[in-house]
Amino acid sequence: MKPFYKSLLPLLAGLALLAGCKKDIPTFYQPVAAPGFFNLGILGTSSLNTVFNAKYAPGETIPITALYNAPDNLTTITVFQATKTDSSRAGSYPAGGTFNQTLQSTAQTVPYVVPAAYPTGTVVRVDVTLAFAGGDTRLRRFSYQVANSPTLAFGSPAATYRNGLSATTQSEGDLIGYAVTLNAGGISTSTTLAPNLFKNVDSLVYYARVGTTGPLPRQGVIKTPTAGVENKRTIDLRVPTGAAAGGGATFVFIAFAQSTSTTLTTPLLAVGAPTPLKTTRQGRVSFGGGLPTDSLAFNLVTGLNEPTANAVTGKDLQVNGLSSTGILTLNTSNITRYYKLTAAQLAATPYATASANAIGTLLYQNTASADLGTPAVGDVYAVRLRGTTEVMLLRILALKASTNGGLGRVRFEYRSL
Repeated sequence: MKPFYKSLLPLLAGLALLAGCKKDIPTFYQPVAAPGFFNLGILGTSSLNTVFNAKYAPGETIPITALYNAPDNLTTITVFQATKTDSSRAGSYPAGGTFNQTLQSTAQTVPYVVPAAYPTGTVVRVDVTLAFAGGDTRLRRFSYQVANSPTLAFGSPAATYRNGLSATTQSEGDLIGYAVTLNAGGISTSTTLAPNLFKNVDSLVYYARVGTTGPLPRQGVIKTPTAGVENKRTIDLRVPTGAAAGGGATFVFIAFAQSTSTTLTTPLLAVGAPTPLKTTRQGRVSFGGGLPTDSLAFNLVTGLNEPTANAVTGKDLQVNGLSSTGILTLNTSNITRYYKLTAAQLAATPYATASANAIGTLLYQNTASADLGTPAVGDVYAVRLRGTTEVMLLRILALKASTNGGLGRVRFEYRSL
């Protein structure tokens, strides 16, 4: 046998002996997980949000949820609160949670109410301690600042009727702009006691209902409108269908701030039939062919051509020039404004059926202009007369091109109040 192999024999024998004796070595320590898994937060539908809000209002219940493992033998949950000037135990509760299948842990609601005696601006620390049967404890804590619940108030004027008509002539489908003030005089942050510190607002939701007790369908929402500071908004709401037969309409605004909210309701609005455009007139403007210049402009109030020598105040529609085909182009030289209806809008035959309510709303929702451009037969324009609340519909009836300086003419018809 070679010397190298002889030297290996004692080593191999020792390794074999160790392998044979390994199962006889006693185990003096068996690792055991210490009881006390614990998490704290606000339980949602599918998760536990461990980030608490920075501000809560006096008397508000903070929806605290403790999450733990039932096999850890929890016995007691204790809630302790402290400020710079005092501290106290807010409550002690025996273990009694239920298993949450989604989170695969036991969840227990821990009741905690913000003390009403704490001044606005007070910083509060909340300690939640879990005690287990074996004597172990686990602590989780969070802090918040006491702040006011949101407030809502109407501005001045409270309501603006977008169609330009009076409060007593509103109809279904009309738009009303309500001015509201959220957290009047409020601030969002403070390092000292501040009576005007307000909570963050999650959403400002607005509703319209038939009458005062009907269903409350939502019309819209403004998300996170303020972190606490004052916010003035004007919000358009539409008069609901059925309001005329249902005794009118009311509009409701609700500001939601975590688990608190505040509500503002408008007085009952009388709702009736739309105001018809009952007066129909015709007119024309002309150019060229030796015609007098007094034929260039038209006064929609008098229903007559406006003399050239007169001030522009009464010249609501006038010849502005010629297109490349000789068709007269039109505009206005005063503050009357026009909006040309689109093909899609004309499909509803508005000239024959539209009310002053509908035309006023249409003008509010679209940009009107002093220029009518080059008209075509059948074109319809919504008109707001001279910056007033009076509205009209104007339709082009006939055109005559002006070629080589000859006679050119635009004939039209318009409906007004």
